[in-house]
Amino acid sequence: MILEIDMGNTRLKWRILDQRLVLVQGAIGIEAPLDLLLDEIEPYRTAINSVVVASVVGGLLEQKLADWSMEYLKLPLVFVRSDAACGAVRNGYREPQMLGVDRWLGIVAAYRLAASACIVVSCGTAITVDLVAQDGKHLGGFIAPGLNLMLDSLTSRTRQIKLNDMAPVLSLSPALATSDAVYSACAAMLTGLIDNGVKQLHMLDHNAGFQMIFTGGDAAKLLPFYPQARVVPDLVLDGLACVLDYPQGLE
Repeated sequence: MILEIDMGNTRLKWRILDQRLVLVQGAIGIEAPLDLLLDEIEPYRTAINSVVVASVVGGLLEQKLADWSMEYLKLPLVFVRSDAACGAVRNGYREPQMLGVDRWLGIVAAYRLAASACIVVSCGTAITVDLVAQDGKHLGGFIAPGLNLMLDSLTSRTRQIKLNDMAPVLSLSPALATSDAVYSACAAMLTGLIDNGVKQLHMLDHNAGFQMIFTGGDAAKLLPFYPQARVVPDLVLDGLACVLDYPQGLE
């Protein structure tokens, strides 16, 4: 069995695979005690023989996780890093290792899923939009504040803008209330970023056929604007399997 871990900016997502079958999965806050994982994984603890990790959080939290794994599972971690290529997918960065591993794994998994040109949109703490050509070449991407960062920056830096306590409903229509005006503006900025990605992919790849792959906690909020998009909640974790080619690669 394989324990997969995605250490993001705000959450640690995990799942246990047995021959590619997901047995159990969950998420905790990135700063939460790792002991919160124990009750969930205890039934599988002795059967886990590999722990693979994608991390964007840096040394201290990675070391904390490594120590936890050695103490409770007696296993070292396998950290996946960005590479120059994976199968047909080629990293577009001049320095491939500088591409965030979450983006890299998302690109690899999305291209394998789409088997065509694609736009990969990750809607998390930040929103990233990556373009992949028909032949698998990564054409570059965009990084911007995600929805919550946009809202936090506006409310923390202004004196009179207050948002209601209801979950935001995004719209592109002009609003007649302050909260709605903020949400509409965020929607316009986020969809503008994605629409620019579509435009750029057409220009760079000269290919009208592509798929849109969405992932991340806020993906569902943007889906009404892109009903053709496919939402893949665990795209980064799926990318681990693509890059490491397990179960054969690790068992």
